[in-house]
Amino acid sequence: MARKTKSGNFEYRGNSKFPAGVYTIHPPPVCDRMLEDRPIHLRRSSAYEGKEIGKIRDKSGVRKYLIPSKERMVYPKIMTKKEYECLKERNRVITDEERQAAAEAAEEEKERLMRESMERKEAMCLMDLKKSRDKEPKTSEIEEEARKRMTHILDRAQNMRLEQEEEVQRCNRFILETKCRAIRDAQIAEKKLIEREILEEEKRLDDMMEDERRWAVKEELRKEEEDAAKRLRFAKFLKEQIEENEEQRVLKFEKKQEESRLINLSTVAWQQDEAERQRKKEAEHARVRQEFTEVSEQMKRYKDVEQEENRIIDLRIKDHLRQKEERDAKKKEEQRLENLRKERERTRIVTRATHTREIQAHIDEINMTRVREEVEREWRRKEKEGALKRLEAQKMLQKGRMEQINNKRIMQAIEIERDRREFERIVRVQQAALCKEKEERERKQQQTSILRAEILKQVNEKERERIAERQNMFEEGLAIRAEVEARKKKLQEVMERKCQEMRENKVPDSYINEVKRMIENIQ
Repeated sequence: MARKTKSGNFEYRGNSKFPAGVYTIHPPPVCDRMLEDRPIHLRRSSAYEGKEIGKIRDKSGVRKYLIPSKERMVYPKIMTKKEYECLKERNRVITDEERQAAAEAAEEEKERLMRESMERKEAMCLMDLKKSRDKEPKTSEIEEEARKRMTHILDRAQNMRLEQEEEVQRCNRFILETKCRAIRDAQIAEKKLIEREILEEEKRLDDMMEDERRWAVKEELRKEEEDAAKRLRFAKFLKEQIEENEEQRVLKFEKKQEESRLINLSTVAWQQDEAERQRKKEAEHARVRQEFTEVSEQMKRYKDVEQEENRIIDLRIKDHLRQKEERDAKKKEEQRLENLRKERERTRIVTRATHTREIQAHIDEINMTRVREEVEREWRRKEKEGALKRLEAQKMLQKGRMEQINNKRIMQAIEIERDRREFERIVRVQQAALCKEKEERERKQQQTSILRAEILKQVNEKERERIAERQNMFEEGLAIRAEVEARKKKLQEVMERKCQEMRENKVPDSYINEVKRMIENIQ
């Protein structure tokens, strides 16, 4: 159930007692000790396990941090037996006798080491003395070193003498001319590259300005379209408001007409009620008169004796009727005057309503005219501001273009001046290099003459010996031919070495091939 990994830990699948995970030192079947219901060898999955974690947001994102806890966290320490014994030994209290015995043992160990050191020192001294006695002078190594030094000096003198040859000097001049021509071609190529980059930059600036102009034109067209759309929306909104006001005015007029009709209907109904009441009153009067007549007739039939009283009663009745008729006539006159007053009031109300409607219509027309004038005035103001802004933007664009053109001319002048100064500097550097090279050549020639004066004797002796040997071995013609061939070979080697140096200095192959052709012509 436990599998050992490459790192030395144990992977445990887990059971009812021990959880699954990675165990260190021992697997659960070997060590089943627990601490706070957790195996002591179970490795934690992360540093945050069993700890309170908080989160905080900063510029880099969300990061975690540990919240300190007042409860102590106990972690078991697994140590080997050796570590346990060492810890136990360090914790043991040392007595004075043990400390004194340890000091004596250390002193004895120190004396023993001193004796061994002295013995080794004496043995080494004896060995050095024996080697110095057995050592003999070795002159062969000194002679070999002197021979190598002499060979190096001779080779150097030979090379310096070859440098004085006319063919080598002409080759050096060709190489120098080729270098100058290569530098000049590189400068011309660099100048052309700079001019091409300047043209590309100018083209890029022109394209940018053209893009900005197109963008400005598109933006202006878009703004004009937006303004036109706004004007259309405002006109539509104004038209809707006018229509709505017209509808409201029509509704108000209809409402007033309806109110007038209702007033007329109520007046007619009131007049009809008044007429009905008047008819009822007259009928009542007629009935009363009829009753009085009947009573009079009965009184005439049944009470003849009371004629005088009846006459008085009749007179009273007549007087009462007369007063009543006068009151009725007066009431009718008052009713007629009241009706006439109401009719005049109704006529006045209708006239005032008509006048009010006319005034309101006139006011609405004036307001509509004023709103239209305000809209036209606002539109003219916006058009004027837009024209001024377009004119200002065009002026700014023209000014910016002129500034760019001036800056471009200034930059071109600066580039031309910089190229001229760079060319003059390169010419001065080349002249200084030529002068320095000439001085170096003269100095080398002086050194060569000095060295030649020093080693010429040895070289001449060697040459005389070599010539003597050649004269003894070959005839004079063969010796001269061999010398010429050797000289040509050496010159060829020198020129090849110079071409190789040019190749190492990363001179283009075309110039190297041209130098080779010149060298072949020289040969």
